[in-house]
Amino acid sequence: MEKISSNHYKSAPQGNHVLASISYFSLFFAPIIVPIIVWIFADKPTSQHASKSLVYHIITYLGPIIALLTGSFGISLMQNATNNWITIIVIIIACLLAFATVWYTIKNVYRGVSVLTSESSFFNP
Repeated sequence: MEKISSNHYKSAPQGNHVLASISYFSLFFAPIIVPIIVWIFADKPTSQHASKSLVYHIITYLGPIIALLTGSFGISLMQNATNNWITIIVIIIACLLAFATVWYTIKNVYRGVSVLTSESSFFNP
């Protein structure tokens, strides 16, 4: 961006906002692939958003897998009455992972909307 005066910058192109928000919204249509492409080929502020969205996508897609594995492990331990505390801990971990998945899905949508509707100050240094 070109500096106009001491504290003012020219507005970032609207395409950067759209590209950054698409990297967040790609959770629903092309997860992990779009943020990697944007991260590699976009300018620095947009690639920073893409790297954040990539981390959110990984958490969002690994969370349910790990939650299902730990939940099924916890349910299989329920048959043994001596390991009740282990079963409870494993099921709590599965519930926390499920909550984290929902949280990061909502966070992806929120960040995508906030980047899309933000002014150029989001991209200023």
